[in-house]
Amino acid sequence: MSSAVKRYLIPAGVQHRYVGVRRAAHFVPFLLPHLRAGMSVLDCGCGTGSLTLDLAESVAPGRVIGLDVDESQLAVARASADNRRLDGVEFSRGSVYELPFADATFDVVLANAVLIHLADPVQALREMRRVLRPGGIAAVSDDDLSTVVFSPDLPELRRLRDLFVQALCRSGGNPTYSRHLRALMLEAGFVRTEGFALAPETYAESSTTRWFATFLRGLFGAGDLRTLCLEEGWTTEEELSRFLQVAQAWSRRPDAFATWLYCAALGWQDEREAA
Repeated sequence: MSSAVKRYLIPAGVQHRYVGVRRAAHFVPFLLPHLRAGMSVLDCGCGTGSLTLDLAESVAPGRVIGLDVDESQLAVARASADNRRLDGVEFSRGSVYELPFADATFDVVLANAVLIHLADPVQALREMRRVLRPGGIAAVSDDDLSTVVFSPDLPELRRLRDLFVQALCRSGGNPTYSRHLRALMLEAGFVRTEGFALAPETYAESSTTRWFATFLRGLFGAGDLRTLCLEEGWTTEEELSRFLQVAQAWSRRPDAFATWLYCAALGWQDEREAA
């Protein structure tokens, strides 16, 4: 796989809306108690910077850098930083496989919903550890897509989930790797780890279930994911249209519910050495 993280398949506009509403208190609450004013933080795969900016507020007046391979998302992140009048925040282009920073640069390194796309998450974890100062903390969180549940449990919704998993695997990602994060962090050289589980993506009332159905339509309605599913023969135009129609009808039901687990971990750098 190339050294650049593949933020593949999700159309840019859909990706911007999907990650742009994320808040640190909801997606990385396990990290927040460890943050202190003046810390330096790196957010790997920062996307549109919603988590990055929350972390910047928590460690102000510390230095915070958001890193991503997608320049279009970084442009949104920079505009958001300007709107929130946050100082000490930078956004730059780069890969978690080859972090463009010297050893022992940061107190905290975060990767949320990034390593699931990688063929070699341990390499990324080693890079995250390399740029941590002695005693620094890495925080990683990702979906475990085997845990996706729907109610009512409609086969069309399960097929959409399965199609996304197939595409993720074809692109080199691993849909269930995050349950092994503690082991992977120890393999990467962290001296201590702590695991967590959370369900930040829960769609359980009318506005959120309808938002999720709209997201699915954007995800499968156009772009590389749809093209891949059709070219590989995993589904047909007619099937996809029916699946999305069922998702739309499901979203309007008073009993609609969907959620899945995120597995997460903290890893500590050795206090005696930087890497």
